[in-house]
Amino acid sequence: MANKTEALYNALLPMKIAGFDDITHAASSVIEGPANRKYIYRKYVKRLIEAHKLQAIRKGLYAVLSPLEKAEKYEPDKLLIASKIRKEYYLGFHTALEFYGCAYSAFNEAYVCVNSKNRFDPFRYKRFIFKPVFIKDTTSQTVEKPYSSSLLRVSGKERTFIDCIDRVQYAGGWEECVKSLENLRGLDVEKLISLTLHQGKIGLPRRIGFILDILRKRSPFYEHVTDTTLSKMEIEIKGSPQYLVRGKKGSLNRRWNLYIPEAFEEQLRGI
Repeated sequence: MANKTEALYNALLPMKIAGFDDITHAASSVIEGPANRKYIYRKYVKRLIEAHKLQAIRKGLYAVLSPLEKAEKYEPDKLLIASKIRKEYYLGFHTALEFYGCAYSAFNEAYVCVNSKNRFDPFRYKRFIFKPVFIKDTTSQTVEKPYSSSLLRVSGKERTFIDCIDRVQYAGGWEECVKSLENLRGLDVEKLISLTLHQGKIGLPRRIGFILDILRKRSPFYEHVTDTTLSKMEIEIKGSPQYLVRGKKGSLNRRWNLYIPEAFEEQLRGI
């Protein structure tokens, strides 16, 4: 039994983070004959936890500790854990900005985008908090990327930009959002505009346009954005002026038909 337990541990070690399905799959090549989940937990998983080789993150999710790591000093990988919580998901908003290496600040939160049917309660593990964000479409404009010894699903750069502007509270607020998007390399602006217009949200083109207008003056990654490019969204602006920040009065930006808070430019000073 001890040799099988060690063999299972060695099979899990490269994963770093293992769901119970990962463990049962690995166990099938170690244990002779069929074994149910309760048996695997009682005979193997429990022993590995007691030996400080596995550490429970939440029910059904475990950190695989290396032989050189002490359990109390173990520093988890936030993105790797977030990618193992649900099978149908993508990492989005500020968490996607962190994945792309452009986030202005490091957050302790991880945002896991899921359908409401795949909801989970927010939970804390060490210094990190893992939160669901409910999204109807969890497949369009997402990509699988190699990460550590695994693959994770993350929103594509254009969808990340749109999601962050659309629900800026998950991007850390406007200051953090703009300072992060400023450093997002390789964005396909024509694709971004097409996706924005396809959303069919009345206020979204004017907000995306306004932020692109700011970024092209501040970041070399947006210098190629022209008035002609932006006009494709400008012509979609209809109806009464809207507020960039709901309930906050400010001066009217006539091009984008948006009321911009007086302190907005000051907040972005220095980016």
